[in-house]
Amino acid sequence: MNKEWQEASVELYFNDFENDKEVKQNFGNLKKDVTADSIGAFQEAVAGLIVFPATYAVVTEKHRIV
Repeated sequence: MNKEWQEASVELYFNDFENDKEVKQNFGNLKKDVTADSIGAFQEAVAGLIVFPATYAVVTEKHRIV
């Protein structure tokens, strides 16, 4: 059995302290071999566009067993 990569996405989470909640933003079409540094830089860039501070990111990959 082999594992074949199909797709990936990243979810960025931000804190909305004023309303006491967490805000999540999804981004699809993530490259296969993305690095943690690239995700961090992307998260910082997005955080620079909004008023909420960034908290963490989650990368989800889908694989097919062949």
